[in-house]
Amino acid sequence: MSETTAAPVPDREARFLDLIQENQARLRRICRVYGRASGTEEDLYQEILVQIWRSLESFEGRAAVGTWLYRVALNTALAHGRRRQARRESAHGALQAAETLPDRAAADEALEANERLERLYLAIERLDDADRALVMLYLDDRSYREMAEVLGISESHVGVKLHRIRRRMGGWLAEDTP
Repeated sequence: MSETTAAPVPDREARFLDLIQENQARLRRICRVYGRASGTEEDLYQEILVQIWRSLESFEGRAAVGTWLYRVALNTALAHGRRRQARRESAHGALQAAETLPDRAAADEALEANERLERLYLAIERLDDADRALVMLYLDDRSYREMAEVLGISESHVGVKLHRIRRRMGGWLAEDTP
């Protein structure tokens, strides 16, 4: 009997590793958005990996794998944020260290790009959780259909929400421009 339960492990491991390999950039982006402010990006990434591993066996294939992965990652990120918020009252926030520039020749260009990216992430942080999730899906070039499936809203509502978010973020980014 133990032989029958041991056989799926390599297959499960291979599926898990393939899934993570194919979606690592997406998962890292989610972690950056939801863990950056508190300096917990890596902790959140590990938490998401654990949750994907735990949930892999229960994946029934009713949704696309990418949709399922987003749901797991976003739900984990939101739960992580709620736990961090509850602990925040007793702990002080930590600032994330600045990224090291690759070389002096590209320093000005890299600094400007980093500043633009930083302003974008600051604007994303100002959004509520649902809008932040929608922006992450949008930045990952997901279709309106996929966004609607992940968030449980209609495709037309996706379009309306994206339009409103773009307007709001555009205003914030314009305010922050020197």
